[in-house]
Amino acid sequence: MGTTFHMVVYASSKQNADRAAQSAWARVDELNSILSDYDPNSELSRLSQMTNDGPMAAPVHVSDDLYRIIERSLEASRLSDGAFDITVGPFVRLWRRSRQLRELPTTQRVEEARKSYGYQYIRLDPQKHTVQLLAAHMRLDVGGIAKGYTSEEALKVMRLYNIDRALVGAAGDIGTGDPPPGKPGWAIRLESLGGDKEPPVYVQLKDHYAISTSGDTERFVIIEGVRYSHIVNPKTGLGLTDRIGVSVIAPNATTTDWASTAISVLGPEKGVEMIEKIPDAAARITMLVDGRIKVWESSRFHQFVVQPHE
Repeated sequence: MGTTFHMVVYASSKQNADRAAQSAWARVDELNSILSDYDPNSELSRLSQMTNDGPMAAPVHVSDDLYRIIERSLEASRLSDGAFDITVGPFVRLWRRSRQLRELPTTQRVEEARKSYGYQYIRLDPQKHTVQLLAAHMRLDVGGIAKGYTSEEALKVMRLYNIDRALVGAAGDIGTGDPPPGKPGWAIRLESLGGDKEPPVYVQLKDHYAISTSGDTERFVIIEGVRYSHIVNPKTGLGLTDRIGVSVIAPNATTTDWASTAISVLGPEKGVEMIEKIPDAAARITMLVDGRIKVWESSRFHQFVVQPHE
């Protein structure tokens, strides 16, 4: 999926931990073969390739995992008013090329990609578990939701081995089980746009909560003197230019993954408004405004904040 995964496991024996981790990694590999847009042979990529010659003439049956991801993605698109949209793939491909070449795509290329974009061009049949893509040259990109989903699934596998004290992370997306022995929860330090100049903020995760952080602190490109994020704004087809960092906490990593991406696109005000509609979710948004860090927090965020020694 274009990133690295890591796991932290507490078990009664090394043997049990090894067995559980091995099975969890196998599940990660399985989901990568289904959901990765970097792999041209993944199930996701093969579904997109069915639109090479035009819209799909008929729906096709897909795996439970792929159907579930697409279904959750469409829910996210509706809730975020399109700020999160897995049909952004054509724009993402253009932007990856731009980041490599350090040059902006032409307006013509962006507008051509736009013809294949729009979550309204995905049709699902919940009874038959089928998908139909209704625009030509569509390229689905679930990178903003699949890592969180995969973290959840890896944790589920470990529970089959009676291992509940575990953490699975993929880049900025972290899912958790029960806390480490003797600890009230998992202490997570939030990354700040201000780096070491800003006081650190720690949150504590328990009750199997998850957290995702999106931003351009590490992944960005400067083109013609403008700093662009790796996160693509569907409205422009280009990387975001606002310096924004978003951390979302929620009961599951699938939600935190897509929501952190959506808020990055929506901006702080609309982002807070959206997160307040998601049950038990919270968000912290930092933005560089006129050279200073400005902070927005949702109403539930303070419930998770702890001091470093806690």
